[in-house]
Parts: sequence; C-alpha cells; structure tokens
Amino acid sequence: MDQIKPKSQRQLLIDARFYPLFWTQFGGAFNDNLYKSALMMLFTYSGLTLWGQGVDVLNNVVAAALIIPFLLFAPVAGQFADRLDKAAMARVLKLAEIGIMSLGAVAFWLQSPALLLLVVLGTGIQSACFSPVKYAILPQQVNSAELTGANGVLHTGTSLAVFCGLIVGTLAMQFSLGAYLVATIGLLISLAGWLLSRRIAPAPPAPNAPEYVLNPFRQILRSFSYLRRNRLVFSSVLAFSWYWYLGSVYLTQLPNFSRELIHGEGSVVTALLVTFLLGVCSGALACNRISRGQVEPAIVPLGGLLVLVFGVDLALAGQAFAAGRESLAEPLYALSYLLTQPEFWRILIDVLFLGVAGGLYSVPLQAIMQRESASEYRAQIIGANNVVNALFMMAASVSAIVFLGTFNFTIPHFFLLIAAVHSVIIVLLLVLEPVFLQRVRQRILS
Repeated sequence: MDQIKPKSQRQLLIDARFYPLFWTQFGGAFNDNLYKSALMMLFTYSGLTLWGQGVDVLNNVVAAALIIPFLLFAPVAGQFADRLDKAAMARVLKLAEIGIMSLGAVAFWLQSPALLLLVVLGTGIQSACFSPVKYAILPQQVNSAELTGANGVLHTGTSLAVFCGLIVGTLAMQFSLGAYLVATIGLLISLAGWLLSRRIAPAPPAPNAPEYVLNPFRQILRSFSYLRRNRLVFSSVLAFSWYWYLGSVYLTQLPNFSRELIHGEGSVVTALLVTFLLGVCSGALACNRISRGQVEPAIVPLGGLLVLVFGVDLALAGQAFAAGRESLAEPLYALSYLLTQPEFWRILIDVLFLGVAGGLYSVPLQAIMQRESASEYRAQIIGANNVVNALFMMAASVSAIVFLGTFNFTIPHFFLLIAAVHSVIIVLLLVLEPVFLQRVRQRILS
C-alpha cells in the first residue's frame, strides 16, 4: 500500500479503502453496548430474575459476558484471519451479528432472562472473533504512513460507538416499548454493517501463514509463542493492556468519585464521562499530527507522563474538593452550580487531559503492534493481545474490590496507588525498550 499517497484522517473517512471497515466496526461496537445497556436497564427495573439471582449479580454477568469470550475466542479467530481473506471473514461475522440480533429480538419479546444472557454472550463471542480481523486487516488497507492516523480514527470511532450505544440503550428502555425499539435498532445496524462489510477490499492471507490448530488451548499457547518472538511487540502488548487497566479503573470509579467526593447529581457523572471521552478521542486523533503520519514510539512516553501528572492531580483535586465541602447531608450539587466553582473546573480539566493522555499513550502502541508483527501471524498476535487486554481489565475489577473494599482505601488514595504503579511500568518500558527514549531524543534534536 506504500505507493498510495498518504491521506489525512478526514480523507480516510471517505476513502474506499477505509470507510467500509470503519463503519462496519462502529456498528458492531454500538450494537454490543446498545444491547448491554438495555439488558442492564431491563434487569434493574423490570424485576426479572434468573436462578434466584437479583439485579446485582445479573448485571455483572452481562458485563462479564462481553469480556470473557476474548480469552478463548480471539486467539482462535486469529488463526482463521491469518489463513483466510479477512474481508470475507468480516462479512461472515456480520451475518452472524444479524442472526444474534434477530435472536435478541425474540429474547426481548419473550422476556426470557436465560435467552437474553445467551444473546449477550453471543455478541461477546462475535466481537472477540471480529477484533483480530479489524486490526490485522488495517495494514493491508492503508498506507504505512497512514497507519497511526487510521488507528486514531478507529480508536475514536470505537469510543464514540461504545458511548452512543450505552446512551441509546439506556434512553430507549425508558419507553414502554423500549425493548422492541432496541431490537429494531440492533437489527437495522447489523444489516447496515453487513452491507458495508461487502465493500471492504479483499485482504488475502500471507502465503506462509501457519496451519490450523484445532485444539483451542494449544492455539492460545501458539499465539503467545508468536507474541514473544518480537520483544518490542510483546512489550507493546503489555503496555497497551495497562492502558485498558487504567481505563477500566477510571471509568468504573468516576461515578463513585462524583457521588462521594464531589457530591454531584447524576448529570455530573455524565459530564465527567463525556469529558473523559472527548479527551480520549482528541488524544487519539492528535497522534497522527504529532507523529507527522509515522508510527512514532516517542509519543508513548509523552502520553505516559501526562497520565501520571493528571492522574495524581485528579486524586488531589478530588480530595481537596471533598475536604472543602460542608456536609454530606446537604442536597446533591447540580452540574449548573458546580460549573461556577473553580475547584470543579480543576477536576474537569484533569479528567479531560487524562483522556487526552490515554489516547496519546495507546494509539502508537497499537500501531507498533501492527507494523512490527509478521504478516503471516499478525491476526494471532492481535488475538493474544485481546486475551491480555481482557485479563488486565479483570485485574482492574479485582484490584478495586481488594483496595477499596477489603483495605478500605479512599478513591483518591486508590488513584494515587494506581499512579505510582503506572510510573513504575513506564520506567520499565523505557528501560527494557530503548527505542522509545531514542525516538524522543531524535525528535528533540530534529
């Protein structure tokens, strides 16, 4: 693809090499989170139970059903993506999504908790299979000088799709016919995704792609053996998975941060989440401009440093805001009131630039993985990356339970602990992979 003149991120969105893939994956991420949020709302407010379990257990099962499939299915799908045309595989997976959304419509109509959970598990499996395809196909669809920009656009699109899916699913379920509305939207989006997937350019496999391994557990081990062949790729996967750990921690704790420290209404949580999302999207898109269209390792230390700075200040700002508050008994603060308080603006700025830093940190790591992975098993490396991402997200949940629940850490203290661990991880990355600091030095001198 290098003979094609590089295009800007805006031009990529209308380029026939890229836009079908972008909108195909956007629809899939939207549908996953549409169904997830709608199902959580249904369990929360309808009184549906399963096996005698209440809403707390069922909602956590829903969340787990979208993560756990990545542990098993992503590496298995990776070997198929390496052996088959990735565009054809994308079309098959989008057809599967239509079937899953159709079953979801039946499940909503029957109000069957077991079938509803089966459907959300199906969406998790479909997403786990599609992930190696969409990231391994990218170097075949765009110029190498467009790889960072394309990753930034994909990252932004995925973040927006997740947020929009959550919002639409939550709002739709507030109507009396909300379940049918969700089912209709899900079906229409999946149909549109399949039609768009038919426009994805062919992406044939490398001629020396490894043979199939039928045992899924052997395939997982083989994927990790490929991953470890290139130390830079392996380090990038671990550093990228740490980004998912951080994202899980902050997104999970922001509602409690708002309630316990800011004493804000529900609209305050929404404002914080939207601010964080805008930051992530801005940082992801800015990578291409900063890197001048190249895969640039120098951005990773910059993003990592900013995560540390704004993560620490967010903890301190939240602690200071709580200390200056008069009483927990007073009414919750409205967003309109908080926007008149300088202390709250400090928190908003921290959240915004924490998101920007996350985008700057993560997008180059993703591009490095794609560029440095051998083409014959690139999708399997992406599958292994998905497994590590999922494990880190699960570790984020466990660590929050341990430190906030068992050891009774406050949220600011937990954030400071995470920042301390983050600083150690960044130092280790820079020591073990000198290319990051070398590129920083070269960029400064140039």
